[in-house]
Amino acid sequence: MLPVPPGLQRLADQIDGWLDLRCPERALELLDPMLADPAGRPAGLSMRIRAFVRQGRHTDALTDLAELRRTQEPFDWIDLTEAWCRKRTNDLPGAIRCMEQLLAREPRSDIGHFNLGCYLALAGETTRAIDEVTLACGLDAAFRDHLRDEPDLDSLRTDPRFRALLRDGGHTDSAAAGDDEDDEDLLDDERGSPDRN
Repeated sequence: MLPVPPGLQRLADQIDGWLDLRCPERALELLDPMLADPAGRPAGLSMRIRAFVRQGRHTDALTDLAELRRTQEPFDWIDLTEAWCRKRTNDLPGAIRCMEQLLAREPRSDIGHFNLGCYLALAGETTRAIDEVTLACGLDAAFRDHLRDEPDLDSLRTDPRFRALLRDGGHTDSAAAGDDEDDEDLLDDERGSPDRN
């Protein structure tokens, strides 16, 4: 994700291993040398963010994300992770802004459209939410599998357009319009975010 100085690579691999094993507390114990090294700090911040997210410390993760934004070129993982944390701190407008930011930069982002659709559904913006999840499904049919189970989309379940999307594989007018639009690649080891939305 972010470059690690050669002298810190072994430590970074160890921290990453603890994160993969779902042991964020062990990862946090090892992070100080990375965070103290100016060249290793961005990678260290991203690992600390992952640990904080795993622990449910979303406000702490948002603080580190703000620092990472100031020092790094924009990339999808930052927007996706910040949106995920903002949702969990009851800042839906902030989560929506993050996804709109990502899509302004990467208009063909399937995960960006899907997550934006989820956040819009939670915010009660039904029409936009359906448009966004339809675009996501048009860009990557795998998202269709998530429509049935995603609790963020519960408010859409009785809408005839959403039901048509579930029933006919998404061949609605919105999906056809999405074929002409740009979209983006996803990102990170978990399709762009700590969870899919």
